[in-house]
Amino acid sequence: MTKKEALKIIWDNYDEIKTLVERIEYNYTRKKGMYHEDLTHDLYVKIQNEIDKIEDKPAEVQKFLDRFYNGQSLNIYTTLKNMFIDKLRRENKYKRFDYTKLSKREKQNIIQESIDQDFDETILKDVNDYVDTFYWFDKKLFNLYRYEFKEHKTLMSNETKLSISTIYRTVKRCKVKIRNKFKDKYYER
Repeated sequence: MTKKEALKIIWDNYDEIKTLVERIEYNYTRKKGMYHEDLTHDLYVKIQNEIDKIEDKPAEVQKFLDRFYNGQSLNIYTTLKNMFIDKLRRENKYKRFDYTKLSKREKQNIIQESIDQDFDETILKDVNDYVDTFYWFDKKLFNLYRYEFKEHKTLMSNETKLSISTIYRTVKRCKVKIRNKFKDKYYER
């Protein structure tokens, strides 16, 4: 089987794809037809990109086709559902609102959130500056822990070839130093 034949099998089931898209759309938005063309196009692009990556061997093409087609119908419901949910998340990420229509309390909450965010950034900057003054080993290990292996000391141990106890002691020592340095400045009494 060639790549072209596999694609033809999938695209010959366009009506089934359309039905699945409408069903998913209705389940999540209670509307029909809003995302049909976009989602179908995205699915075609996704499948085309995947088939372009595989080798042009009959076994590989059949393995690809088995993921999407069981011989009678398409097995793409989960793929379509995940694509649709991602699309909704991307669209709902940015919402416009009219600041003038907000109540006084809502405006104060927005201002307070902004102040809190600025305060958090200030704390983070202070902590980063303080961590830069640590001994080189402590600084490297603590930053690895903070940014790459948070809560995964075993994985960190495997990657760095350091013992878990060394990692634990170093991270704990760094946390204590940070806590002692900033307890008067940032902690409530």
